[in-house]
Amino acid sequence: MNISRTSEAAPSYEYGCDLRRLYPWADVANPLWGSAHCSVRPGEATEPHSHDEDETFIITHGKGLMSVDDETAMVGKGDVIFLPRNCRHTIRNESNEGTLEFLTIWWGSPEANARMIDMVTSMTRA
Repeated sequence: MNISRTSEAAPSYEYGCDLRRLYPWADVANPLWGSAHCSVRPGEATEPHSHDEDETFIITHGKGLMSVDDETAMVGKGDVIFLPRNCRHTIRNESNEGTLEFLTIWWGSPEANARMIDMVTSMTRA
């Protein structure tokens, strides 16, 4: 059984938040998607950015202000946000006390798509 314990994992500070990468998981699983647990500190925001993958945020704790391109909305625990590839996005923790936490899952990168094509090609040859 493979268990990655929070107490043993040191998050890195990326995109303006404390980020703990979950998948791919070295020597355990290398899926065609990636995921991370993110924590935005009180009163802070992630760096506005875009990338060539689709992404979903699932808010697990707190509330914040989500901005995607020219749209902005309040989000909170249980909300799911879809972020299409190449959109510019950021999320701000509106609390001055607690963290804003979310699970992010991304897929469809050019590298992952190339791996998928290779997998399908090798399966059809067998």
